Amino acid sequence: MLAPPPARAALMDRAAEVIRDEMNSIEQINGAEKLTAVFGCWPTFHDAEVVWIRLDRGGTDLGPSPTLEALVHAFEMTDQVDAAGFYLLRNHVLAHLRFSSVGALKLDDFNQQNVLWGLTISNLDSSGAEAVFQVEFEPSWGVGVTFQCKAIAVVSVQLCDKEGKAQTD
Repeated sequence: MLAPPPARAALMDRAAEVIRDEMNSIEQINGAEKLTAVFGCWPTFHDAEVVWIRLDRGGTDLGPSPTLEALVHAFEMTDQVDAAGFYLLRNHVLAHLRFSSVGALKLDDFNQQNVLWGLTISNLDSSGAEAVFQVEFEPSWGVGVTFQCKAIAVVSVQLCDKEGKAQTD
């Protein structure tokens, strides 16, 4: 078996590091199993595209607090390549994510295409008394977002095509 190309190997190493560092945080995400059921683990969101972001000052079941919601077209990159040399992608989904009690928000460069290098979630409170997360939508092209929040939920995961168009039954 051939070794993966250096870029693929580096991506795989980064994915393993992100998963190790974020494991405790992921376990605290309401509905995380909706994504792990598709991918077998929490995805890195590498090359995923942010379709939309919605900010709401109104709040959620946690009370009156700002929320940030995002719809992200995510997929799994395989180790197989097509005739043109591009990695084959599978398990295309639209993941609707909700972040509650948002603060320290910075949002830059949202445009017509918003490709992520990754989505990083870290738990800032190691005592476990109250979850406080640091979230970063790391930009590859387009939007970059950083903020803190007190709760994270996977609202829904819907199958889509490779263009990010929702599939209907």
